[in-house]
Amino acid sequence: MPRQPAEQVITEWINRDWYQNKDRTLSTTVLEKYMKAVLEVAGADGVITDAERKWVLGLAAAHGIGKDEIDALKSYKLGSEDATSIFNNDSKLKTAEHYQNELIYNGLRAAAADGVLKQREIDGISALAKKLGITDEKFQEILAFYKEEEEERQKRIALLFPTKPYGDTIKAIDTHYAK
Repeated sequence: MPRQPAEQVITEWINRDWYQNKDRTLSTTVLEKYMKAVLEVAGADGVITDAERKWVLGLAAAHGIGKDEIDALKSYKLGSEDATSIFNNDSKLKTAEHYQNELIYNGLRAAAADGVLKQREIDGISALAKKLGITDEKFQEILAFYKEEEEERQKRIALLFPTKPYGDTIKAIDTHYAK
């Protein structure tokens, strides 16, 4: 069986694991617009940290975006485009109908990538969600889901790696097998 490029395997795995989808993914053009919009959501407080940008770059790479698009995301300036407009209910576009909630969810995840989801970030994302046409009730539901999932992620890490943080576990294994 011919080998697939690692990037293709990763993208297919993400689609199966996250979305239960074995079919094709979004076009590169739509994905790039989506990732710029995620940057805008994460930076709704006016700041996009290096950790937040790196998180979005990782998400983009996992979804199969190419090098040119990754480079564009690396240099993307907040507010330089109206990247969220295609996710606005008023646009009547399918991207708004189908990706709006995920956009806010991933924006929350990206905003927390620097270690903490600050209240000013939540407030900024809430205001942006409202601008897109998302009700406060739906935003609160997405926020609660994000928080629940983050708590479960922390529990998973603590359960699977009870003696040391994961990074220290890797170092210990490297040290052990380097002997």
